[in-house]
Amino acid sequence: MSTNARRAGWVITVLVTLFLAFDAITHLLRVDAVMDFNDKVGAPAWFPVVCGAVLGLSLIAYHLPSTRAMGTVLITAYLGGAVTVNLVFGQPAFNTVFAIAVAVLVWAGAWPRDERLRALVAA
Repeated sequence: MSTNARRAGWVITVLVTLFLAFDAITHLLRVDAVMDFNDKVGAPAWFPVVCGAVLGLSLIAYHLPSTRAMGTVLITAYLGGAVTVNLVFGQPAFNTVFAIAVAVLVWAGAWPRDERLRALVAA
């Protein structure tokens, strides 16, 4: 991959990381908006904390070179769960499209920076 592609990957990664870290923190801190949605879908009160921890740990894995591929897949799976919840509970289409777009950006950020990730998909 070219240097420009790697730089673009880093820019995308930083932007995606800022958003996902914010999301993880709001879940861990159980902010009102998170808890309101949690109540709306009928999830147990502990659920946002687990979601925040899973996302936070996946995000850390995404940034470590040795676990980047696994972190990329785990974040994609997490966002797949968000898509499912949005569809099942009739959330606005934007919410579903946004979760899919973030998953695509997670891959777009990692792809040019990780030869093993490219090999995993090409295999």
